[in-house]
Amino acid sequence: MIYILIALLIVVLIPVLVSLLNPLRKSDERIRDNMLTVTPIGMSMEDVIEVIESNGKWRIKHILDGGYSHYRGSDVPIGPNQGADMFDGTIVGVKTIEVDIGSYNFLVFILREEVSIFYGFDEDSKLVDLAIRRYAMDTL
Repeated sequence: MIYILIALLIVVLIPVLVSLLNPLRKSDERIRDNMLTVTPIGMSMEDVIEVIESNGKWRIKHILDGGYSHYRGSDVPIGPNQGADMFDGTIVGVKTIEVDIGSYNFLVFILREEVSIFYGFDEDSKLVDLAIRRYAMDTL
């Protein structure tokens, strides 16, 4: 009986601990700072793509002609032609790469949060800024 209890604790605790220790649970500011150390402002678009592709966990979702903006009154980035009526008026860059950097579960595994990075590049294909976006999705 004790072995069943120990096995059950291991089966339940390990996924919970792994989820809690996921670095994507850090604040947007900390993730942004970490990403800027890997892909600093001024880095070429080709070099950013190379860094992304060399990481086995990240995936390029979109490479877009047009800079990204933010939802009005929010730091949440949106790509070109996505909800143009909600743009705050500030466009970051003239090209955008949206990158899926991972996800984690929260609320007792009912919801999953996916984390993406929006990279904005200037007309010379140099990185000018990046922003974090989180998408909450239910897992049921």
